[in-house]
Amino acid sequence: MRSNKAEVLIVEDDLIISRLHKHVIGKLVPEDPKIFLNGREALDYLDEGSGKEKEILVLLDLNMPVMNGWDFLKNCGLRPYSNKIHVVIITSSMFNEDSRKAAQFEQVIGYYVKPLKQEHLLEIMELEQVAHLFEKR
Repeated sequence: MRSNKAEVLIVEDDLIISRLHKHVIGKLVPEDPKIFLNGREALDYLDEGSGKEKEILVLLDLNMPVMNGWDFLKNCGLRPYSNKIHVVIITSSMFNEDSRKAAQFEQVIGYYVKPLKQEHLLEIMELEQVAHLFEKR
């Protein structure tokens, strides 16, 4: 188990995938991740103050209704708390073009194809940008 200095958000419109990701993550972090069905819901949540308190790890789908992952990234980058947001894209897109586009956003620290597996999450939690947030006990 790890101590948690961050909050984990799952931004995914497919409820089966989001629950699968929540289950995998729930085994590794003490606080349940929050699920949002689109980027607008997640951005509203962050704007309400969560983004000002803790650092946030966002597992972000790209293709969603209302506000997709690209629009979330653009809007998130404009927020005063953007330096506290670390985004890992979890998508069904295997296009190299999407991976290259994602790398252009400062908050993006990883890119994985669905579904997220436990070994992927362990890799994510060891990334330099977020490893200090999920310290091993």
